[in-house]
Amino acid sequence: MTAPLLANLIERATGLAIDRGGVSTMLDRFVADRMRSLGHTSIESYVALAGSSGPEQQALIDAITVPHTWFYRDPEQLRTIEHLMAAAPPGPLAIWVAGCATGEEAYTLAMIARRIERQVSVVATDVNETVLKAAQRGVYSALAVRDVPEDDRRWLAQRDGKFVVDFTLRSGVSFARHNLVDPPPPAPRGAWDLIVCRNVLIYFAPTPASRLLARFARAVREGGWLVVGASEVVFEPPPGLELVSSDSRLVLHRPPRHLATVLPRPKLRGMPPTVPPLIDPAIGPAIAPTIAPATAAGIPREPVRMSAGDTAARTPVKPVNPDDLVSALGRGHGLFEQGEILAAIEAYDQLARAHPSIAEVWLFLGIAHYAHGNAEAAASALRASLCLDATMWPAGFYLARAYERLGRRADALQQYDLIAVAELPPLTLQSSSAVINELRALRHDVRNAARRLTAERTARARRLLK
Repeated sequence: MTAPLLANLIERATGLAIDRGGVSTMLDRFVADRMRSLGHTSIESYVALAGSSGPEQQALIDAITVPHTWFYRDPEQLRTIEHLMAAAPPGPLAIWVAGCATGEEAYTLAMIARRIERQVSVVATDVNETVLKAAQRGVYSALAVRDVPEDDRRWLAQRDGKFVVDFTLRSGVSFARHNLVDPPPPAPRGAWDLIVCRNVLIYFAPTPASRLLARFARAVREGGWLVVGASEVVFEPPPGLELVSSDSRLVLHRPPRHLATVLPRPKLRGMPPTVPPLIDPAIGPAIAPTIAPATAAGIPREPVRMSAGDTAARTPVKPVNPDDLVSALGRGHGLFEQGEILAAIEAYDQLARAHPSIAEVWLFLGIAHYAHGNAEAAASALRASLCLDATMWPAGFYLARAYERLGRRADALQQYDLIAVAELPPLTLQSSSAVINELRALRHDVRNAARRLTAERTARARRLLK
């Protein structure tokens, strides 16, 4: 277990919380190896060495920062960013990609800007010097570029089994070392038009995360935007930024001063419009009938609507104890299975604020929103769960169902396709829930139903082509 001295050093130096995203495991392994090679016999002596801002501290930072990313990660959020770029005032846009890792996101934004014919200057920063060198080289594996749209592949040249970013595109992107606990890098015209910091805050301790958001708020221009990851909208907006909805995704906006009091707040609750089912009644449901009703597991057939009396009578939600994750999850499950869906949503929401990097929490928050009929909120939470843990296949299943309710047939089909081709692994969760137990027992039926859906769609397409 990581010593408190070392944990405090990491948080002071980088803002990172070692209990997020497997950081502690990487840290323990690295420090044990370094202490042996350097001849240190106590953690105190090693912390004293790494505490000075020198090569050892940089090696420590490089070892624990998470470089996992790829081109066109979260395409829905990228569509929102594309819209923000296109709607910005004329002229060059200054974009800061904070926490850029190996550079895929910075190059993705440059591709989008080229496609919509916007002139941009992208400055991408990271505290990890090793990943910055990889970003500057611009050479990537087939896995990293797997989601690049066909039209944008012209910016990638294939050489010796790798993909190299075109020099013209690279010339509009610059990389620099920057620690997010420090003041922001200077913008070309004094302030940034767009700051993108996705899937970084989830690794920060709460206090450094709040301070970082405040620095972002001061660094973005009036009328500019801050985009954080899908799972990171749980953080409270700092003074000067408004949380607003753009293309059904939540982003942070710094309104011009004369509009600061009149910009609408996002609608986070409410019932979605009725949409036609994805599957024709003659063909049958998209999933096995034994799962869809699932009233015994707490999933209502219709969206839950509570009267004023119901609201007054429902079980009050106590503040979540962040140190008791399993107990808090169990309490949310109990409310959910008793049909107190709004109370369960409130409990899961509090838990998500306390544990924003736990995929399981976002999974159950998404399921509860889905049961309540709020498909948009469900989709947002379920995307966060999948972003944190791509193997969380129940989140993919419910995300497909949420997309159906929203009328987003193509997105729903894509999710079903992913389930159809996957070997759904057994779930390893920290808590037990009736709805998940049912899905766990029927996971092969879930996959087979998704395969039937995919086959039926293919057959329909062939009939149309005849």
